[in-house]
Amino acid sequence: MELPEEGDKDKFEGDKDRFLYPRSRYYGQFSPENLVFDANLQEFAQKIGYITALETSGKLSPDEAYKQIKALWKQLKRSKKELGIGEQPTTEI
Repeated sequence: MELPEEGDKDKFEGDKDRFLYPRSRYYGQFSPENLVFDANLQEFAQKIGYITALETSGKLSPDEAYKQIKALWKQLKRSKKELGIGEQPTTEI
């Protein structure tokens, strides 16, 4: 069996990350803030899926799953607030 070269290892890591954390294209109204929030939202959804699968399979207690989901939710809310998503733009006269 042939050992992977260093460049192949980096490619494998990238493939693994794309498999574990898939990203979809963003089709909404473009702004850098919306794009960043969309990435955060996709990451949130992916992690929620993993947590619920671990809880369903008995590898994570319901209480621990709740705590992890609550922490992720707070992180997403903070991201939304910091990026100013959903706020009315201020108009200066």
